Amino acid sequence: MQSELSHSEASASSPTAEQRAIWRVFLECGYALIDILDAELQAEAGMTLRRYDVLVNLEEADRPVRMNELASRILASKSGLTRVIDRMEEDGLVERQRPPEDRRAIEVVITPKGAQALQDARLVHRRGIQQHFAQHLDDRAFAALLDALRPVHEHARPLRPGRISGTPPDPSA
Repeated sequence: MQSELSHSEASASSPTAEQRAIWRVFLECGYALIDILDAELQAEAGMTLRRYDVLVNLEEADRPVRMNELASRILASKSGLTRVIDRMEEDGLVERQRPPEDRRAIEVVITPKGAQALQDARLVHRRGIQQHFAQHLDDRAFAALLDALRPVHEHARPLRPGRISGTPPDPSA
């Protein structure tokens, strides 16, 4: 009886076969699009999606951003962010600064070269979004997708380890 109850309870709390299939399609699309956009950015703009994400967040902040805040804003894992910033600084895309009010802190700003690289990469990124995502959905599908994902987003965003739970990034970026 106990094993039947456990099995029954497990079944009641487990996703159905259809839900698992939809989940799989969702994951495959998400991972595939990330890989495709990253490859296109590298091939056409000489920039990884991770660097693009950093530059978008620095541009949106419109002020120097502390490293720990930047780590919480980026979409990619914050692991290795210091090395990414090191390389971006070597390439002249960003600059580290120490604020006069707190010499222990490190802030990152986008440089003019970084802003230009972002503008160049943005054309590739937006074209990729259109080609690999947007053109395959009509207005009704977009509305339905937003309605379907909004509650998941509201649930998952604050739970994401090491991330801020504030306003989502600007979709125009």
